[in-house]
Amino acid sequence: MPLAFCLTGVLGVTLALRGGEAGRAECVINHEVTEPLYTTQGLWNLAMFVPLGLFGVLALRRPLPVLVGVTALPCLIELAQALAPFVSGICDSADVEMNAGGGLLGVALGLVLVRGRVAWKAWARPGLIVAAVLGVTGVAVCQTAITLDHVDGSGVRDARDTERKAAERAIHQAFGNYYRVGAVRVSPGIDGHNGWISIQMSDGFPAELMWPGARQLNVSFENSAHPTKDSFPVAGFGKPGDARSAYLVARAYMKSHYPWAEAASSHATRPVGSKAEFGWLTSWRFKEHGVVMPRSLDVQINRAGRVSQMLVDSGPTHVDLPDRLISAKQAEEIVRKTQKKSGADVAALRIRADVLKVERAEGRQGPWRAMWSVKTTDTQCTPDEDGSGCEPFSTVVDAGTGQIHDE
Repeated sequence: MPLAFCLTGVLGVTLALRGGEAGRAECVINHEVTEPLYTTQGLWNLAMFVPLGLFGVLALRRPLPVLVGVTALPCLIELAQALAPFVSGICDSADVEMNAGGGLLGVALGLVLVRGRVAWKAWARPGLIVAAVLGVTGVAVCQTAITLDHVDGSGVRDARDTERKAAERAIHQAFGNYYRVGAVRVSPGIDGHNGWISIQMSDGFPAELMWPGARQLNVSFENSAHPTKDSFPVAGFGKPGDARSAYLVARAYMKSHYPWAEAASSHATRPVGSKAEFGWLTSWRFKEHGVVMPRSLDVQINRAGRVSQMLVDSGPTHVDLPDRLISAKQAEEIVRKTQKKSGADVAALRIRADVLKVERAEGRQGPWRAMWSVKTTDTQCTPDEDGSGCEPFSTVVDAGTGQIHDE
């Protein structure tokens, strides 16, 4: 009776009461295997299957079929959530992990209570045959009928000790002890990369740190034509009146916090806003043979002479690239041919290769490659009432292979 009650409850909760899109033929494969241990849902999934394994052993006194059941049932439930039109749920490998873990924990607890007085060999062969059939069938279904979405963690979570320390180091380098680091949360990326650490500084200012690797830090205090004291002060400077004086403020900040930018190949300061109402942005770039390297620093100084926006990339200043790279005109011609094949009116398009820079292929874990950023503008586009709707779109062209990628 207890076993039947637990099994009915598990099936009712997992197949009927969960929210989600029914039968969408997708499963999330969570690479962060320890993540469910830190979430309420993960612990509930663990606890829910403990009674199933426990009462299964107490009722049958045959551990092997119970082991097959508590490991196969979570897989079948998740497949049903992915495929069955009458089920509303989210197929997630983390659920399988925790359900099966709870079931195994229940089996272990049951074996302790019966003190080993069980029939290990009973039903062993049928149980193994069933396990093998279910395993082969499950693999075949996953390969043919289900889309697997690989993620490095399935949701935002609190930072662990190493992640919090990385966030604190990044903020300290950028601003010294001026700000206190508050809540730190991690947003996992896709396929083991492309994640971010979200950092809340004192007074609620947000910052984002690329993770893993902590290569980029992006901070936004304010972007207003009426600056306040929310932004970061630079000692010894007043209100800048032009690009030159704003550059001197940005340079002072750079030398105090990121002195390596002094060796950059170039720097430029430009107004932000039509009349520099948002201040001036100074950018430091490292170049090699005309190719912009990953390492860079952008500092926006507002009208009050304070840092209002900041983006730093501590990537390499040198990357080995092919001896021959396609030219800007060749990159433009590749995009033009692609647009023509898609049926676009090429005569109405203005196509211009904007910048040649080094980026990582395959997210943030692939090799460094030189990429042309090609901007395409429809010259016959009619803007919306607010003046928007005709912005150019960018296409990334691999300068080594000529392959294109939409940004």
